[in-house]
Amino acid sequence: MSRLDFDKCIDGDVIDLNITDEQYRSLVELGLIRLMNDLFDICIDEFEDEKIVGVDSLTQARLLIENDFHPSENEAVNLLLSQVNKATEYETGLFFYF
Repeated sequence: MSRLDFDKCIDGDVIDLNITDEQYRSLVELGLIRLMNDLFDICIDEFEDEKIVGVDSLTQARLLIENDFHPSENEAVNLLLSQVNKATEYETGLFFYF
């Protein structure tokens, strides 16, 4: 993760996920963004950059999504869960830039 801190990423370091405005709104309307903000004392927002790092925090995020929102028919929830799982597997983090 240190390469990310210094903008020195190499191919394969970052798995980007671009969601649409509609998908973002659906995460907000479902309450998932608010719950993640509350759980991690962060502010995922259209005008803020945030991160969830560390296996413990990523595990908490996964449990939140699985217990409260999954299985979900909402594509954005499924995409976010996929990213949480990848970040946990690679022991990295989730980074939110809107």
